[in-house]
Amino acid sequence: MNAWPRVGQSRSDTIQLSLRSAVMSVRDSSTRGFNDRLEALRGIAALWVAVGHSLIWLSIGAEGAILSKTLFDVHGIQATVARLIVTVFSGAAAVNIFFVLSGFVLCRSLANQSFSIPFYLGFLAKRLFRIVPAFWLSVALVCLYLVLAFPGYAVMEGASGWYNIWYADPLTVGQIVDNATMQSYMLNPNTWTLGIELLASLALPVAAVIIGTSGLAGSGALLALTFLLAWKYENLGGSLVHFLYMFVLGAIVSMKAEGSFTRRFFRILVPTSVAMVLAASAFFPLSHPILADILVSVGAALLIWCIDAGTDHPLFAVLDSKSARFLGRISYSFYLLHFIILYAIANMVLHHAPQLWLARWPLPIMMIVCLVSIVVALPVSALVFTCVEKPMTQAGRRLASHRWLPTKAGS
Repeated sequence: MNAWPRVGQSRSDTIQLSLRSAVMSVRDSSTRGFNDRLEALRGIAALWVAVGHSLIWLSIGAEGAILSKTLFDVHGIQATVARLIVTVFSGAAAVNIFFVLSGFVLCRSLANQSFSIPFYLGFLAKRLFRIVPAFWLSVALVCLYLVLAFPGYAVMEGASGWYNIWYADPLTVGQIVDNATMQSYMLNPNTWTLGIELLASLALPVAAVIIGTSGLAGSGALLALTFLLAWKYENLGGSLVHFLYMFVLGAIVSMKAEGSFTRRFFRILVPTSVAMVLAASAFFPLSHPILADILVSVGAALLIWCIDAGTDHPLFAVLDSKSARFLGRISYSFYLLHFIILYAIANMVLHHAPQLWLARWPLPIMMIVCLVSIVVALPVSALVFTCVEKPMTQAGRRLASHRWLPTKAGS
């Protein structure tokens, strides 16, 4: 299906075409061996990030930073409700799920492959084509917004400290280059996770070889080593060292976990894994403390194991819905673009809504903006998925299939 608009085709027709293409891609994915439920899980995690960001841009009474407190340390009805919602829709937990899921999916694609330099280069090429083009587009869209529509930086009364840190510095060529090369994340806050994904991609083929050629003892030793590095260098919170064990954990589940346990075992494991993720988000600040990260990562790994084993559980009904499958397919574009759209809408609200409303009803206002930003971001993300993300991913596969790069590595 041609993703580009034909002559005389309206913008609404183009967006509808992109939506249909994204939905069809979800249906086609099962024929290529993907696990649709895992793809849907990625989409739900991206939604968590969107909702989490949407509920922290206004201060709620005296609570200026609910992310830095546990659920039980906030005060006031609106602040407590907001922190409870963010406990369920935790962006920090979602990022950990992304990393564990990446380790699982990528190492599943690397299993039974003969490691070689061409294979390794092909794998990296596919990862670059998968991640970078859509990311560069998101940076370009931020720049367009800052040049054409941004009213200028000001510390906005009523806004949270988290909101007020963004776009404080004038846009410069150096800033654009730093963000495009993932040296800074001030234009698109999600950049830091993409940098970790790319760095992890350098190590995952080696990890797959170690896990694939060693027993559980060797795999456990690798996991312990990466975990000890995270523990020792906990202060390097935004670095690969802090998160590498999550990728390794996903890889071990992908290559070593057995699905031969009883149905009852997996049906008990599903709510247990979900409870672990929610408990971490409730009892710890949402700023990646290592104990919370461990709890979420283990919970995510167990949940992914249950999904991969084909467990039948009522909680998985959401993963089987068309909405979750669609969101899963466009999740990367949605993850990149939602913050930009959210910020633009929130900025308009801060400039035009009465200050009394912002001070008295911050939670209802944020919930309305959350809904509007998601509704706007979904078709835009589907368009970017169809016109940029999908064709560039396919281009990476074609490049990796050349004779000088013989590989079947996953993307």
